[in-house]
Amino acid sequence: MNSLGLPSLDCHAHISPDVTRPQLDTIGHAHVFAVTRSLSEAEKVAARLDHRLTWGIGVHPGVATARASYDPDTFRQLLPRFALVGEVGLDRRGGRGEQEQILSDVLAACADRPVFISIHSTGRTGEVIDLVKRRPHPGVILHWFLGTPDELVQAIAAGMYFSVNNAMSEERLQALPRDRVLTETDFPARQVRARAPGETQPIESRLARVWRMPEELVRYQLWTNLKRLALASGAIDALSDSVADTLLAI
Repeated sequence: MNSLGLPSLDCHAHISPDVTRPQLDTIGHAHVFAVTRSLSEAEKVAARLDHRLTWGIGVHPGVATARASYDPDTFRQLLPRFALVGEVGLDRRGGRGEQEQILSDVLAACADRPVFISIHSTGRTGEVIDLVKRRPHPGVILHWFLGTPDELVQAIAAGMYFSVNNAMSEERLQALPRDRVLTETDFPARQVRARAPGETQPIESRLARVWRMPEELVRYQLWTNLKRLALASGAIDALSDSVADTLLAI
């Protein structure tokens, strides 16, 4: 497939569960992994079929109300309706014990499921890596990774992927293995300054410089990385036909 024909790839963005079709049309030629912050948000999108989106089921570790309302049975009932789990993880805000219990339960529920898992690790990266190593899954994506060099080595050895955005430093981008990188906006994160979900061109341009690669080949590399992850995790069988067909055509 000609890389110029591939949509931009946004593997972590926040979109309102009540987004309208006309609003989605403004995203343009992009595919977005739309994470949710709570099970109540996930319930609202579970039946949606949006051409430009892959919706996720999430429990954001930094949102106290999402943690308080988390129910393991509800998560397991909803999980088969999703190809993406996110946003989940650990955050420096809030009690560590409660967060670790939720993430451990989420990873256990995902053990045999064909999904991607977008994981937040701000302030508790080492703990996230330890939990994932205890409950491994082949579809893990560390969102906006800010870990130490030693933590990076551990994450790579454990087979994890990394979604990166335009707020990340050149040094961090250079440290990541090219075949494990995906792009994100974390829309509407202020630091990234993406005007809309799917606006990954700025980070693609930076990756082209870091990788010393023509810009038109960067997107092909990103989709190739996603294909490898989709096949390894089995998520390709849970994705929409349009996304799966795009991956298989690469």
